[in-house]
Amino acid sequence: MNKFLFFTFIFAFSASLSAQNLSAPKASDLKKDGVEALSKEKPNLDEQIKDALMKNEGLQKATISYLKSNPETVESLVGIVTKSGGSNMGIMKSILGDKTLSAAAIDYISNNPELLDKAMKLIGM
Repeated sequence: MNKFLFFTFIFAFSASLSAQNLSAPKASDLKKDGVEALSKEKPNLDEQIKDALMKNEGLQKATISYLKSNPETVESLVGIVTKSGGSNMGIMKSILGDKTLSAAAIDYISNNPELLDKAMKLIGM
């Protein structure tokens, strides 16, 4: 009987430790959940980010730099840069007019908390 109680105690103790380890959320999950909550709260977040990109040269430069370094978007961006003549505003208009590049730019801003905060401040949020 003592062995049974001992094993029951060990099992209960290990189960409580496992439950404690599973309940602690990761910091990356919290950040991702915060971005998802913001997206659900504001269904037009994409439009707000587009507006901020058109208003701020710093956001434009950061986004264009990201798209240049991204192997999936660099070829499309090179074509846009040659057509637009090199001005950030012209490049950004072309990026936002292209479905793939626009999605990549919006994802970049929305997944970067510092840039998302800057964009939201620009549009008064």
